Amino acid sequence: MRVVPLLMVAWLLSASASAQPKLQLDIAENDIDVEKRTIHFSMSTATASAEIEVFSPEGTLLYNGRQDYPNATPGSRLEVGWPDLGDNGKNFRIELKFTDTGGNWVTFQVIRFYVEIPHEEIEFETAKAVITPEQRPKLDKPFALLEEAVAKYSKLMSVGLYVGGHTDTVGQAADNQKLSEKRAQAIAKFFIDRGLKSVPIFVRGFGEGALAVKTADNVAERKNRRAQYIISSYVPPLAGPGSWRRVQ
Repeated sequence: MRVVPLLMVAWLLSASASAQPKLQLDIAENDIDVEKRTIHFSMSTATASAEIEVFSPEGTLLYNGRQDYPNATPGSRLEVGWPDLGDNGKNFRIELKFTDTGGNWVTFQVIRFYVEIPHEEIEFETAKAVITPEQRPKLDKPFALLEEAVAKYSKLMSVGLYVGGHTDTVGQAADNQKLSEKRAQAIAKFFIDRGLKSVPIFVRGFGEGALAVKTADNVAERKNRRAQYIISSYVPPLAGPGSWRRVQ
């Protein structure tokens, strides 16, 4: 099985084919449209049909269907889609099987999983990134939720923990950028020290560059002093400064 990570569009994709070397499937990074629930593709041979199954991350079948292409020619740009699944459409696994007019086939898998863990925000001392003893209990509940999510979903797909730190606009932007990453790293270290060792962990500082509440400079807005704990099968495409850095 050939595994191709497409981080630009937040997917993990994989493909396998029959022994026919001339059969090739082409799906580019921008061919998967979650909002419109469509996947565009082409095959090097004439496509006869596309079968699609959509599952929840836990494996429950949410939809299955088939699309036939009676007039397709080799290289035709075609489309397959799935219906609106409501809340079930946020996270899913799609299994696709494309068959050509000669009976040769290729399979393709799309996985999307993204969950932000709810939590009470750690209150750091001014300009510091140390989690004080009285603040540590605020990490107990999210740690339990992270342990549960990792144990459950890492058996079904590759997931990582992404910890993002944010500040308000008090102080210099460059200092806040560095401080936010140190605070994200302090939270990640807490989870690691508690025993969360079976999953890759990444940190990123956003500083004051991705405010939850827009304010002027030098405004001590409590809601902007926050962190994000994300379990995801792909690198979260969050806007703002900084970049994800692996710490485990």
